Amino acid sequence: MAQNLKNHRKFYAPHHFVFYPAMLILLILSLFEFWDNAVDERDISLIWLMISAVIFSVIILSFMLRQHYALGLQDRIIVNEFKFRYFALTGNRLENSTYHFSDAQIFALRFARDEDLMELMHQTAQNDWPPAVIKQNIKNWNADYKRI
Repeated sequence: MAQNLKNHRKFYAPHHFVFYPAMLILLILSLFEFWDNAVDERDISLIWLMISAVIFSVIILSFMLRQHYALGLQDRIIVNEFKFRYFALTGNRLENSTYHFSDAQIFALRFARDEDLMELMHQTAQNDWPPAVIKQNIKNWNADYKRI
């Protein structure tokens, strides 16, 4: 399937569709048990509250760590690939050019094919386009199937 603006996001099925739903179900069940035992058995209710807190913490930590490490590294790679691509197209370093883009703008510009990139960079710099506008103005989508 060809990648485009509408389908360029990527999901990791075991994480997004197995782990998180299972953890959310466990969290809901433990909170239900907490509320169900709150009136009659206070000690058991507090145990269920602690179990709920642990499950919630596991969900938050797993999301934070997975995203933080993978995306941090990926972002650095994308910026360096973009700088190399600019050098390959122009023979000049991006750092020495008049263009100054935020990382978010670079992440959006990378989806443009070489034949459209320089014009899109010029328009982005001139109009200070946010990433969403950059992506909407890409004529020929350059797929990134390896995005985490």
